[in-house]
Amino acid sequence: MSIANRDLFQALKTQATLAQAFGAMPGSQEEPHPLSEGDYVEAWHNGRLYHQGTVVKTVAGTDLFWLNDHAGNRRLLDMDSMEIVTVDGPAPETATQSPRPAPTATVTPISAYPTFHDGSQQIA
Repeated sequence: MSIANRDLFQALKTQATLAQAFGAMPGSQEEPHPLSEGDYVEAWHNGRLYHQGTVVKTVAGTDLFWLNDHAGNRRLLDMDSMEIVTVDGPAPETATQSPRPAPTATVTPISAYPTFHDGSQQIA
């Protein structure tokens, strides 16, 4: 069992133990999941965007949910480990946005001879 799978298993086991202790079993209808299927969400951690996509399935009684990203990959995410933000929809594609004008640069010609403050190029 890999480290990531072992950690996920431990987290699920801990959540199930807490649910049994406080009377809410996973899968109960007492507390609905904060997300619903079809929501477009972004997953942030430490101010960095890690995942974004559509919620495919939620796990009742837990804060776990499956996310389908733009590349078609499915990811199992935990709402406790990341900040989940629900947004209206995906950002528009860059091809549909109007292109920004390229910045113009000015080129200063370089002389092989030094130019002094008085405008002369004489050394002595």
